[in-house]
Amino acid sequence: MVTTTEDNGQTTQPFAAHDGVEAIVQALCSTIEAKDFRIRRHSERVAKYVLQLAEKLGLDENDQQILRHGALLHDIGNIGIADAILLKPGGLSDWEFEEVRMHPIIGEQICKPLQTLSPILPLIRWHHEKMNGRGYPDGLAGDEIPLLVRVLSIADVYDTLRSDRAYRGAFGHQQAIEILQEEAGKGWWQNDLVQILADISAPQGDFAPV
Repeated sequence: MVTTTEDNGQTTQPFAAHDGVEAIVQALCSTIEAKDFRIRRHSERVAKYVLQLAEKLGLDENDQQILRHGALLHDIGNIGIADAILLKPGGLSDWEFEEVRMHPIIGEQICKPLQTLSPILPLIRWHHEKMNGRGYPDGLAGDEIPLLVRVLSIADVYDTLRSDRAYRGAFGHQQAIEILQEEAGKGWWQNDLVQILADISAPQGDFAPV
């Protein structure tokens, strides 16, 4: 059974969904695109998936808006990562990987001064946390990770698997789901959320090479 926000005692801040917020989000998305257009395309696809998941979970409009904008901006911290690392075609050294792991904190720092974006800060900071406590940057575990963050995390990983990378081709839908299920078995993701994602049919047009 999927744990809802109310079930685990967590609450989400009201999100002021108005034209001003949308303008801020789109301006920041343009900043992301200037750094690497692939990140923006990835984020737009992730935003589609989280809304599909939110509908299946019966989340309200406020949570859907938080998820959508959080998905669009979850990787904004990558603008603070050196191009030589972010765009490197091969594998990363341990030092380079540690630099990349800073992007959730950098992203939170970029958005924190904007009060209207405060509800999405947990999604930006924690989208690489894992249910078993072995994620980053804070090593949260289980219900310490808000439901909306858990939803974003699996959508993010799913799209990453479905996209071409310099070191591998894109996985098919079923392959990606099997990898997510295997990782859920290791305690990384919430099993029932992965199953809901598995039931969502993604249009082929969403997966243009990046």
